[in-house]
Amino acid sequence: MQLEKTLVGKKVAILVANGFEESHMTDLHKTLVETGAEVKIVSPEKGVVNSWHDNNWGHFFPANAHLPTSMSHHFDAVIVPGGTRHVARLASNPQTARFMRGFMEDNKPIALFEDAVKILAFDGVLEHRNVAAIETIKEDIAALGADIVEETLVVDDMLCTATGELLPLVGKLVGCIQAYEPEAWEAA
Repeated sequence: MQLEKTLVGKKVAILVANGFEESHMTDLHKTLVETGAEVKIVSPEKGVVNSWHDNNWGHFFPANAHLPTSMSHHFDAVIVPGGTRHVARLASNPQTARFMRGFMEDNKPIALFEDAVKILAFDGVLEHRNVAAIETIKEDIAALGADIVEETLVVDDMLCTATGELLPLVGKLVGCIQAYEPEAWEAA
């Protein structure tokens, strides 16, 4: 898949909290940088955020945007890697709901990997949305009104969810970013 320099001039947030899956975030960051996008690690943690790697705490990474002061209109898209610990922290943080609600309301591109779809567990935003979900969260997500699709990658308008490999998810997100027309959405 050729993604090099396809997102020059676009700003993409990678939303993480302590305990994110290190390999997911590093692979996402590397691939998004190759697209030419300006990538910011957004986190509720100040300064640095700690990953989870091989069933233990991993490396620290600089968080260059603080979640409480970040707004969806600062970015063209958001992607959230998997990781049970960080997803639980994000899902319980009201700032996550505020941040993600902005993307949902503006129909901006969102990519959620594995259990990250749980961070949209607020205000019925998943109602009648097609999503891919890992086995451990299918029941919870279905209870929120989401339609679970038995695929490893599902795109529902600008919402991309995946349970398989990361690169195809990034490819779909890139396509959504390129197709997104804010003026058309605002006029509707």
